Amino acid sequence: MKNLSLFSAILLFATCIIFSCKKDTVAPADPCTGVTISINSSQSAPTTGQNNGSITVTATPSGTYTYSINNGAYQSSNIFNNLAAGNYTIMAKNADGCTSASTSVTLSANNPCNGVNITLTPATTYADVCPTASNGSITITANGSSGYTYSKDGGTTFQASNVFSNLAAGNYPVVVKDVNGCTKSQTVSVSSNPGGVNFNLVRNLMIARCGNCHFNGGSDGGVNFDDKCNIVTKWDRINTRCVVQGTMPPTPLSTTEKQTITNWVNAGHRYID
Repeated sequence: MKNLSLFSAILLFATCIIFSCKKDTVAPADPCTGVTISINSSQSAPTTGQNNGSITVTATPSGTYTYSINNGAYQSSNIFNNLAAGNYTIMAKNADGCTSASTSVTLSANNPCNGVNITLTPATTYADVCPTASNGSITITANGSSGYTYSKDGGTTFQASNVFSNLAAGNYPVVVKDVNGCTKSQTVSVSSNPGGVNFNLVRNLMIARCGNCHFNGGSDGGVNFDDKCNIVTKWDRINTRCVVQGTMPPTPLSTTEKQTITNWVNAGHRYID
C-alpha cells in the first residue's frame, strides 16, 4: 500500500510538470492578425524645378501611427514636405508594429506659367551718329503678370530696372521675367539717329549739286562726303566755299540753296540740327 501511494504521488507530480510545461510554451497571439491598415493621401504639387511639394497621409482605422516615405525611417508626422516632382512610396505603422501595404503617390510639377501671357512694349531713343555715340536707350513696359526683371542679352543677366541706357545702334534680344520665372522675349532695335531736318536738306542739296565730285566714292580736292559725319566735320569749308565765297560748286548755288546751308549753320551745324 505504501508503494502504491508513493507511485500515485509521483504520477501526480509528473502530470503537473507536463501540463505546466505545455502552458508555458503556448505562443502569444499575433496583434496584427486580422488588422488591415489603409492609407489615403493628398498632395500639393511642386513648382517646376523646385522642391516645394508635399504629401499628407491619413491612416485608418483610428489609432496612433508613424509614417515612412520611400522605405526611410518612420516619423510621427503624417506630412512629408520639401518634395520635388516624382514617384513616392508611402507606408504607415500602428503602435503594435502592424504596417500597411505600400501606396504609390505621384507628384506632378505645377507649371506656374500656364495661362500667363506677358506682353512687353518697348520704347527706344536713337543712338547718335555724328559723333558716333552709345547713347541710345530702351524702356520696357510689361503687362500680364508681376515682379518683373529685365534682360537685354537674351536672358543671361537680369536687372530690376526696365530701362537700358548707353546703347549703341543695333538689335537687342530683350527678355522680361516675372516673379515665377515666366518669360517673354522680343528683339528690340535701337536705330541710328536719322539726322535733323536742316542737316538732311543740306546733304540732299550737296548730293544733287556736288554728287559727281564728292559722293559715290568721288573725292575731288581730297574730300568725300559719303560718310555723313564728314559733312558735319567740314561744315565751315562748305559754308565758306558755297555761301560766303560762292566758288563752289562750279555752277553757283541759288539764293534759296545758299539759305538752306545758312539755316543749318545757324541752327548749330550738327548732325541732329
